[in-house]
Amino acid sequence: MTLGTYQKNPTCITDDCEGDQVGYGHNRCATHLPEEEFESWLSELGPGAEVHLARTHLPEIILERIKRAVTDEDGKPSFGSLSLRQATIEGRIDLRYARFSTELDFYGLKTSSYLDLEGAQLERGIHATFIEAPSGVDFYRAEVGGTLNLEGSKIGSRLRVARCGIDGSFLLRGCEVDGEVECYEVRVSGPAYLSNMSVAGDITFRDSNFSNGAQFYYTKTPSGYFNISGSEFTKLAEFEGIHIAHDLMWERAMFHDDVTFDKAELAGFIEGAAQFHGEVNFARTVFRSPITMQACARSMEFRGARFEAGATLMLRYASVCMTGTTLAAPTSLIAYGRHFRDMFGDIIEEPKLTLEEPSVRLLDASSVDTSNLTLIDVDLTLCRFTGAFNLDQLRLEGRWRFNNPPDGRIGATPFSWTKRKVIEEERQWRAHRSRPRFLRHGWGDPPDSTQDEPGLATLMSTYRQLRKGREDAKDEPGANDFYYGEMEMRRHSQSWGKAERWLLQAYWLLSGYGLRASRAFGCLVASMTATILLMMGFGLPQTSPKQEATGTVPASGGEVTFEIDKQDPRNPTGDKFTGERFEKALNVTLNSVVFRSSGQDLTTAGTYLEMASRFCEPVLLGLGVLAVRGRLKRGS
Repeated sequence: MTLGTYQKNPTCITDDCEGDQVGYGHNRCATHLPEEEFESWLSELGPGAEVHLARTHLPEIILERIKRAVTDEDGKPSFGSLSLRQATIEGRIDLRYARFSTELDFYGLKTSSYLDLEGAQLERGIHATFIEAPSGVDFYRAEVGGTLNLEGSKIGSRLRVARCGIDGSFLLRGCEVDGEVECYEVRVSGPAYLSNMSVAGDITFRDSNFSNGAQFYYTKTPSGYFNISGSEFTKLAEFEGIHIAHDLMWERAMFHDDVTFDKAELAGFIEGAAQFHGEVNFARTVFRSPITMQACARSMEFRGARFEAGATLMLRYASVCMTGTTLAAPTSLIAYGRHFRDMFGDIIEEPKLTLEEPSVRLLDASSVDTSNLTLIDVDLTLCRFTGAFNLDQLRLEGRWRFNNPPDGRIGATPFSWTKRKVIEEERQWRAHRSRPRFLRHGWGDPPDSTQDEPGLATLMSTYRQLRKGREDAKDEPGANDFYYGEMEMRRHSQSWGKAERWLLQAYWLLSGYGLRASRAFGCLVASMTATILLMMGFGLPQTSPKQEATGTVPASGGEVTFEIDKQDPRNPTGDKFTGERFEKALNVTLNSVVFRSSGQDLTTAGTYLEMASRFCEPVLLGLGVLAVRGRLKRGS
């Protein structure tokens, strides 16, 4: 019977007594039965009898006499039903190894000592809400065929539910335990509602199996630890608002569905490595002590979480969101490359995750002060950095990875995208539907909303901070890619009506912002080729001008004065592209590259052509050398 279906039996005929009549022709409760009638009633009982003791005040000895009366041939008390609803027992209630064929009704039961159901067989479960047991409650090795319900109870030094099976629900909501909760090797077939418990000591749910979900909402242990090591949760596990004063132990715990620790408060360490096959939500969780978290998970959410003393997050397989996370001390996110091991050094197997890549992906770092964040071997391909603070102080270690531009040509053009590191926000901007189809091809899916897309000025600032961070880390080649992205955003943010856009366009076209040596040297070769061809065609004279000496001989003799002059170069005619003219043009061009004059006789057009060459080609050479230096330079 349950609270909602309880049928009240006739009450004792004794004045002011509310106890149930014991039945079997007796109209008094067990307390007020005269001794002869009590013995007569006991003689009528037997194994499988119905015993009504609701609202009865009994000493322990009376309950012991009743147990002997219903003991079967195996020496075990066997009750058809037993009601101790709102009863008061002076002493302990010893029902060890008893058998009950109907649901026990212990609602509101009070005992001055201990409720012991060790080894009991409860075929239909037990309804024991709001009981009081100052010395504790024990279900060690019990078999519960229905629901085990202790909601709202006040329990003393220990609540033990261990090495037992529960075929129905497991309910401890609102329990107050002055000592410890000791639940281990428990198999729960129904949902487990373990929320709003207040436990003075430790809470243990280790090596247990929860097949139909578990709720630990706002359970508190102000001075103990919380241990779920070795337990398996088949469906949703909810630890929202849980408060743990000391350590959270989850070594070898396995969660097959989603898990939430939303608004939890963890004041101790996190011991061991756990496996999460669904999403793990640590949103708004407060970590008050320095922690080392070891976990295999598909997804981990730290939105709005607080790490007050720093953390080392050693993860595998996980996609991590850190939006709005507060990092009050140095915190590291590490893609752990090896299998975790337990306290004995044995490898923790990952049967459902081994087919996936164990890399860790950071998805969002917005509104995070990254000055205390270190990322080691983390995949940043999909990470959104917009809104993060102090990105220039973000530390990237190991093998970190960003997105890349698409492969292949850009539309029908012969050009392809420059290979570099691209942040997710730029990828979304280039994939936006407002851009021409051939320019957004290969850039993936566009953003769901234009509100999700930051402005180009924001992207430029993001790239600038990332570049500065790599420069401070003495990683010049790594900084170059972020500089390229910064300049790309700066170029696209300017309109064609501004001179700066044209300058940046030329800077990009000729040398990839001074970072693409092949482009700069290619332009240099093209410029030199054009110079040679123009020199052969127009710049070199037909023949080298000869010097002429002219003078006048006085008729009367005397000194002769000569004037030496040089012929003006004549434009070429006839065959202009000869080996001799090529050699001269090459000489002029090579000297121009190193900003020297060749000393060759040139036509007027050739003179201006040499001047232009002496300006442009050294610049292109310098840009090419600068790009090579940027690619080869390493931090000292």
